[in-house]
Amino acid sequence: MTSLFKSKRQSMLKATSPMPMPMTLTIPEILERIFSFLSNRRRLTVVQFVCKQWHAVCRHMADPQPTAWDFYLIEPQYSVFVASLTTSRVLRLFSKGSHFQDVTEWKDERWRKLLAVVDALQTAGKIQLQEVLVGDELSSVHFLDPLLPVLDHCSTSISILRLQLKERPDRTLLHLILRVCSNLQVLDIKTEHSMLMPLRDETVAALEAKEAESPLKALPVQSRLKTLEIAHLILTPGTVEAVVDACTALRQLSIWQAYPAQFTKQDGTRMIRRVASACPLLNTFHFSIQGWGWSNADMVMFLDYQPPCLTGWSFSDKDIEMNLPSMALSPSVQSRPPVTPLCRMLQSADSLLLKNHHQRLTFLELKRTPRNNGRDRVPDVQCAGALHQFLCNAPCLQHLLAPNVVLEIENLDINKILQQERLSQNNKKPQQRSAQDSAPPIWACRRIRTLHVTFDHDQGIVYQGAGAASGKGKDVSTLDSLIIFGYLSRCCPDLRDLQMRRWSTTVSMEAGFCLLSRLERLEKMILTGRHFDGFTKQDLGWILKETPQGATAKWLPGLSMLSAASPRSRSRPPSGSQLIVDGSEDLQWGLVGRVEDVHEWEREVKARVGGDRWCSWPGLEYLQFKWVDSHDGAVNKMRQEVVALWRERWPAVEVIVEKIRFFEY
Repeated sequence: MTSLFKSKRQSMLKATSPMPMPMTLTIPEILERIFSFLSNRRRLTVVQFVCKQWHAVCRHMADPQPTAWDFYLIEPQYSVFVASLTTSRVLRLFSKGSHFQDVTEWKDERWRKLLAVVDALQTAGKIQLQEVLVGDELSSVHFLDPLLPVLDHCSTSISILRLQLKERPDRTLLHLILRVCSNLQVLDIKTEHSMLMPLRDETVAALEAKEAESPLKALPVQSRLKTLEIAHLILTPGTVEAVVDACTALRQLSIWQAYPAQFTKQDGTRMIRRVASACPLLNTFHFSIQGWGWSNADMVMFLDYQPPCLTGWSFSDKDIEMNLPSMALSPSVQSRPPVTPLCRMLQSADSLLLKNHHQRLTFLELKRTPRNNGRDRVPDVQCAGALHQFLCNAPCLQHLLAPNVVLEIENLDINKILQQERLSQNNKKPQQRSAQDSAPPIWACRRIRTLHVTFDHDQGIVYQGAGAASGKGKDVSTLDSLIIFGYLSRCCPDLRDLQMRRWSTTVSMEAGFCLLSRLERLEKMILTGRHFDGFTKQDLGWILKETPQGATAKWLPGLSMLSAASPRSRSRPPSGSQLIVDGSEDLQWGLVGRVEDVHEWEREVKARVGGDRWCSWPGLEYLQFKWVDSHDGAVNKMRQEVVALWRERWPAVEVIVEKIRFFEY
């Protein structure tokens, strides 16, 4: 009986006890999922290695270093290369230049040897490659023809193919890749601008003859291809249509600066409609042809047939330009009507357009195209407020990449401080804003994370450069910088990536540079300018300075001068300083562009950190300053003094001071 009772009791316990949960995740894999929300740079600099397994996981998560190969690898470098293929994720195939002649057979033999090694590793299941980069002469059809079948055999791992060409691609190369590599997810074909030459008539004639001899054929369905980017494609009728018909799962499609050979305007309109109807999952689209711009009919068709998932727009910045002459800039560009279809669309107040397009976009790119007058210091692109108006109607926008488009500072001057200052300089009585004045438009994209733009006046960079060069522009530059930094710190609290171009920028506390420390999520900042004022160790002392009594008077030597110049416009906010933004009242908008905003920042910092340190960029990872200066001594001085100051505050931050050439600005 006792034994029977024990057996029944054990059987009952087994029946009622929960089944043991299988441990599907080890500790390193759990940590990998936790730290996947951090950027690669921050994981490597902040996250500590806790064990050998986590070390291996962290190496896998980091940006992979490519394994490089070229024809001239010799022992023991070649043995090291072969051994690293079993652990590498990126393979870089570029050929170095050589003075040897008639080495075609020798190169072909070395190339076949490399392909045999990769194929053998794939057969043995030891390959881990995910991305292949091919450039120089290896990107020609002669070498790609035997390479592509090997990549297709490795289709379980290799999903990204990037080509760097020295000549314009045509449909022969594109069809060759799409026919052989059926499992690619990303195909990126770029060309070197310096290597591109204008197409000759005989080249176009040869292409037309080849098209007539071997007409386009249907491509196999590419069910996995998600991203297709092609630059400087020789565009012929039916080329893009055949591709989008085969790649219906595309998420990103970019045809940049294509060359129209045997291509008409009707072909472009038909292609836009085909893309919209054939790619229902498309979320980002760019289409630009040399010498061709979007027409009103194209815009209407694109909006009518727009894919339902499209949340990203990408255009050439030539589609938004005003064609302003460099030395005859109008002081009232703002009053000009937009002259391009893209300007009209961005500035439109149509409720249907706002609801269906502007208020759902998360990405806008105005890609910089090559310029003929690259040495002209005036930007070729002026948007006349159209882009600013769009930002005021795009609450969901998260990424704006328009490095060559000028955003006028007057549009950011919501308290009309520049207008008051100009009246004061002309000995006119400043006009006080009344409480009945309508609130100026403010950017609605409060969650924007990426911002790449140029800030300057509507009269162009010449006005700012002349003022700064004559010695009279320091006060104006300080005021401009105070407006820009104050506006960004209030309007864009979620910025992660800030890249700003200006002709003259004052980077000091009195110019409000400290206000950017409100951007607590900032990870990357690049400032590019012709002049940088106030960039000394004393001006930036607020970065490390404690906050005792009287610190403001010591570290803001220009505040008294600024306040005395125009006390009404700078020291005290106007009575009607309450602005309604996103349906909520923000009492601090009246401080934008005023010195009082710096005092408010000081009070915020003291309340937040107890007066320990003034500046706080907890997520900063990369900081770069690029400017044009004729004296190398200024660059060396900044590297010795200022860079040391930054590194003392953020030892893990990568700080770069770079001198650029004038025409690169």
